[in-house]
Amino acid sequence: MTKRAPLIGSAALACLLALTGCGGSEGAAADYGVKDRAITVEPGKRFSLTVPASPGLGEHWYLTDPKPDADVVKYRGEREDWKGGSDADGGTQGTQSFDFTAVAKGKAAVRLLYCPANTCHGPTDTASPYPTGTAASSPTPDGTVSPSLSPYPTATGAPGAQAGFYVFTITVR
Repeated sequence: MTKRAPLIGSAALACLLALTGCGGSEGAAADYGVKDRAITVEPGKRFSLTVPASPGLGEHWYLTDPKPDADVVKYRGEREDWKGGSDADGGTQGTQSFDFTAVAKGKAAVRLLYCPANTCHGPTDTASPYPTGTAASSPTPDGTVSPSLSPYPTATGAPGAQAGFYVFTITVR
């Protein structure tokens, strides 16, 4: 019996390590960035939209209305990771992550508003048009000018000096 005990202990340890290695990656959340505008996930999977942010330069991101369809994806909250310092002491490199769980089959749109320094102050800025000025309006097909429905365009590239909406289409299959 003394010869078998070390063998059984070693075998048990090997199985435990193998199971730990397999389970660790299965529960990990997928991470998507600003270039990933069409995302496909399976029900029950966790995922994050992680975007670059520089708090020391006044950049912020907000989850805006309309919120994603709660029957398709569940919003779990936001995280911040500042490199080169914290938000309070002028960190200039970092990320903001918006965490979700895929709930059921379907499609949902997630709208994030990117706000460089002094361009907007939160998700409620999207509810009203520009107050005044020529930038506050947009020409209609007949040449007349009407108020803009939103002061910020839908962004198609990487974040820059202009505020904009980043729209992510989430497909749960």
